[in-house]
Amino acid sequence: MTSRRSRMLTALLLAAGAHAHAAEPDPKAPVPVAQSAASIKLPQGFNASLFAGEPDVVQPISFDIDAKGRLWVAECFSYPAFRGGPKGKDRIVIFEDTDGDGRHDSRKVFWEGATNLSSVALGFGGVWITAAPELLFIPDANGDDAPDGPPIVKLDGWAGEKAQHNFVNGLSWAPDGWLWGMNGILSISKVGVPGTSDDKRIPVSAAVWRFHPTKGIFEVVSRGTTNPWGLDFDDLGEAFITNCVTPHLYRVVPGARFQRMFGDDENTNSYGLMSTCADHIHWAGGNWTDSRGGEGKHGEAGGGHAHVGAMLYLGDNWPDVYRNGVFTCNLHGKRVNNDILERKGSGYVARHGKDFLTVNDPWFRGIELTYGPDGGVYMADWSDTGECHETDADGSHRENGRIFKISYGQTKPFKGNLNTLPDAALVALQGHRNDWFVRQSRRILQERAAAGHSMTAVHDALRTLLNGAPAAPQKLRALWALNATGGADEALLLGLLSHESEYLRGWAIRLLVDAGAPSPAALARFVAMAGNEPSAWVRLAIASAAQRIPSADRWAVVEPLVGRAEDAADADLPLMIWYAVEPLVTADRGRAAALLPRIKIPIVRQYLTRRIVSDQPEAGLAAVVPLLLPADATVRGPLLEGLHEALRPRKSAPLPAAWPAVAEALAADPSPAVRDLALVLSLKFNAPGADRSLRALMADPKADAPRRIAALTALVEGRPAGLAPDLQVQLADPALRPSALRALAAFDDPGTAKAILGRYPELTPAERLDAVSTLSTRPDYALALIDALEAGTVPRADVTATTARQLLTLGDKRIADRLAEVWGTLRATSGEKASLIARYQGILTPVRLETSSPARGRVAFDRLCASCHTLYDTGADVGPDLTGSDRGRADYILENVLDPSASVAADYRVTTLSTVDGRVLSGLVRNRTPEGLVLRTANDRLVIPVQDIEAEKHTNESMMPEGLLDKLTDRELLDLFAYLGTRQQVARP
Repeated sequence: MTSRRSRMLTALLLAAGAHAHAAEPDPKAPVPVAQSAASIKLPQGFNASLFAGEPDVVQPISFDIDAKGRLWVAECFSYPAFRGGPKGKDRIVIFEDTDGDGRHDSRKVFWEGATNLSSVALGFGGVWITAAPELLFIPDANGDDAPDGPPIVKLDGWAGEKAQHNFVNGLSWAPDGWLWGMNGILSISKVGVPGTSDDKRIPVSAAVWRFHPTKGIFEVVSRGTTNPWGLDFDDLGEAFITNCVTPHLYRVVPGARFQRMFGDDENTNSYGLMSTCADHIHWAGGNWTDSRGGEGKHGEAGGGHAHVGAMLYLGDNWPDVYRNGVFTCNLHGKRVNNDILERKGSGYVARHGKDFLTVNDPWFRGIELTYGPDGGVYMADWSDTGECHETDADGSHRENGRIFKISYGQTKPFKGNLNTLPDAALVALQGHRNDWFVRQSRRILQERAAAGHSMTAVHDALRTLLNGAPAAPQKLRALWALNATGGADEALLLGLLSHESEYLRGWAIRLLVDAGAPSPAALARFVAMAGNEPSAWVRLAIASAAQRIPSADRWAVVEPLVGRAEDAADADLPLMIWYAVEPLVTADRGRAAALLPRIKIPIVRQYLTRRIVSDQPEAGLAAVVPLLLPADATVRGPLLEGLHEALRPRKSAPLPAAWPAVAEALAADPSPAVRDLALVLSLKFNAPGADRSLRALMADPKADAPRRIAALTALVEGRPAGLAPDLQVQLADPALRPSALRALAAFDDPGTAKAILGRYPELTPAERLDAVSTLSTRPDYALALIDALEAGTVPRADVTATTARQLLTLGDKRIADRLAEVWGTLRATSGEKASLIARYQGILTPVRLETSSPARGRVAFDRLCASCHTLYDTGADVGPDLTGSDRGRADYILENVLDPSASVAADYRVTTLSTVDGRVLSGLVRNRTPEGLVLRTANDRLVIPVQDIEAEKHTNESMMPEGLLDKLTDRELLDLFAYLGTRQQVARP
C-alpha cells in the first residue's frame, strides 16, 4: 500500500517550515521532521533527504535491503523492556522508493508481534530477526511480503530484560556464508537450538557469534568488549565491530578475546586480552565517560565514547577517498565518525579521520548505517534524548524516528530484482564495484545451492573469475561465492596456500578449518607455513585456525609460531598464539615446559610459565626453575613474572630442589626487577633469609617507593611472623602509609587500632578511607573505631554507609548495638524508602539546585562515593563509572541510591568472606581460580588464597549500601546532586 497521504502531509510540513531552518533547535523537542534533513551538515557535494520520518517510521533500530532494493526496517517499541516497555508490538515495515528521489513512496507492515526486536536480516526464503530470548526466522518463501506462517525459533536462551541495554543484535551475512550477530556484557546468555539441555548450551556475554542458515550450527566467533552494536566487513572480508561504551573499534579475528568493560574472560587462563585496533579515542582524553554531551573539547575530538552502528563503505556513489572507511554513529556527539584503516603487522591500525557529518538536532541518536544498490547510504535516527535513549518513566519516546538517505550528487535509481537473475548474471555481479550487489548475489547463489540447484556452471565461472580477477578483493569475492555454494573443495584451498596474495593464503587457511579440524594434508601445510610464512597477516590466520585443531595435532603448528621473534611486538599475534597454546598445557605439561626455552615472544613465555605452574606447583616448578640458570635477563624476566603470578594466590609453595642455586645466581643479576622478584619467590618458598631481605627493602628509605611497596605486598601475602609491628612503623612514612594501612587488616595485632587511630588526625582523606576500612574488618578493631567515633577522634562523616554495612557483617551484637547508638541505623523499610524519595524530591527542586555549589558537592562526592565510583577521572573502579550515567535526573539517582539492590548486575553483587585468621571482608569477586580469588573491596584489591577462606556467602545486594544519603544535611544533599548533574569537572572549593 502506498503512503500518499503521509507524503502529502510531509510536503505541507516542508512548505510550512521552509523558512525556519536557521532557528536554533529546542532541546526539549526534536527538530521538526520536515526540517530534519536540513539539520545535517555534510561535506561539499553530498546531500541528505528524509527517506522516512514519523509517523511513517518510529523507533527504527535496524534495517536491511532486499533484492529489489527495498528497505526493511525493524521498529522496536518495547525498548527498554526491562523498564516496562510494551510487549508484542515490535514490527517489520517495508519501505520503497520507486522514483529514486531519496524519499519513500510506499510503506507496508510485513509482520508485528515481537518483543525486544533488535535486528533484521533477509535471506533463505524469509526474514531473520533477533528478539531476545530468541533468534527467529519468519518464512516468506513466495516473496509476497506476507509471512507464510508463525516465526520459527532457530536459537533461544538469549538474555532479555536482564541484559538491559546490552541485548543480542547486529544480524549480518558474512563472507563465510554464515549469519553473524553480537551480544553485550550485562548478562550471560545460555544459547542453543530449542530443546538443548542447559549443560550443552553455549554461554555468551559480550561476544560476536555466528549461525549457519542451513546446518543450524551456532558458534562464538570472538569474546569481549562491552556492548558491541555495529558490524560490517571490509573489501578483504575482515570483520569490524563498533562498541557502545569504552574503545570504539575492534577487528574481529575468529578466536579473539577482547578487553572487557568489567568482569573476567570466560577462560580464567586467558590472562591477557586483546585491545582496540584504533590508535585514538573520540573524546579529549581522560576517563572515557568524561564526554557525555559531546561538546567543547570532546566535540573537537569526535563527540564522545558511545558508538552505535558500523559501515565500511564499499558502495559506488561516494568518492573513492571514503572507500573502505569505517563510519559509525557517535551517540553523544550527534555525528558520524570516520576511521581510516591502514595495514600494520598482522592487521590494521585505525587512524582518526575527520568526522563525516554532524547533526544540529539535540534529539539525534544515530543507530544504523548501510549503503544500497545506488551507492547512497541510509542512516537511521532513533530520535530521543538522554543516556541510552531513556527519558520517560518507562524509558523512551515512542512516537519518533527518522531515516535519512545520504548521497553524493545524483544517484541512479535501482529498478530490478536480483532474485530473478540467472546464475550467470549473479556470478558476473561478483565483480561489481558496489559490494551491495556482490553480497546479495552471493547469498542468492548460496540459497540456490542449498535448494539443490546444479552449481556446475556456477563453479566453473567462479573459478575462472578467481584465476583471472586483477586484484585480491575480486579474487576473494569469487572464493567466497565458491565456498558458499559448495565449490571450494580442499584441492582448491590447498592450492591457494601457495598463492602470491597473502589475503588469499589467509582465507584459504580459514576456510580449511571452517568445518572443523583440517585434514592431514592441510595440517602438514599449516606446520610448514607456521615456520616459514613471511606474512604476519597469514601467521595470524594460522594462529586463529590453530584453536580449531585438536591438541594432539596442534603442537606441531604452535611450536614454530612461538619461535617467530618478529611477532613479539605485533598488536594481536602474541595473544592469539597464546590462546592456541594455553589448552595444550593440561594435555602434556612436560612438552609445554620443554617449549619454554624455544619461545621468542615474551608474553607467551610468561603466560605459559604461569599456566604450567598454576595447577601443579611442585611438578611445574621442577620443570621451570632450572630454566632460569642458563637464561639471560630478557628470558629470566618473563619466566619470573610467570612464576610470581602462578604462585601469588598461594601462601607458600614447595621449595624446588634447584632454587638455592638459582636464587644465588639471580641475586647477582644486574636488573633490580629480577633481583626483587627472586626475593619474593624465595619468600614464597620459605627460603632462609628472604623474609629478612624483604623487610630491609621495605624499610629502606633510599630505595624506590614502588620497590618498597612491592616488598611490603609480598610480605603481607607471605604472612611471616611479627610483620604487624613493622607495618605499624611504616605508618610514619608517607610513601608507604596507604599500603601499610590497607595491609594491617590482614593481621590480628593488639597494637594496630591504637597505631592507626593515633595518627588519624594527620591522615589525608584517602588515607582515612583506608584506615576506617581496616578498622572495620575485625571485631576488636571495630569496637576501637566506634569508641573513636564516639570520642570525636574519627568524624561521624568518615564512617560511610559502606563502612557501616561492613561493620554489621562482622555479626557481633556489641558492634551492632553500639553502631546504632553512636552512628545510626542503616537499612530503611520499603515504606520508609518511598517517604525518603518524596522528601528528597521536595528538597531537590530545580530552583534550589541552580543555587547550589557543585564545587562543594565534589567534596561530598569524594567522601561518600569516590571510594567505589569514578566521576571525571576521580575515584575508584569498584562500582560502575558514573560519568556516563543519567546523572541529570534526580529521580534516577534517588532510585539507585535509596534502593541499590533492586536491579544489580551479577558482577556488582556483594560476596562476604570470613577468613581463618578472623577477618570478615565484603566486596566483588573479580577473578577466581582453584588456588584462590581476587576480591575487590571498597578500598583494595586482595588476593585471597583458597586455604584462607573459612566461609563464603553470596548475596543479591549491590556493593553500594543503603542509607548513603542519610547523614547529609539538605545543603550537602543539594550540593552533591548539583555536582552529579554537571557536564564537566569542577574544581574543589
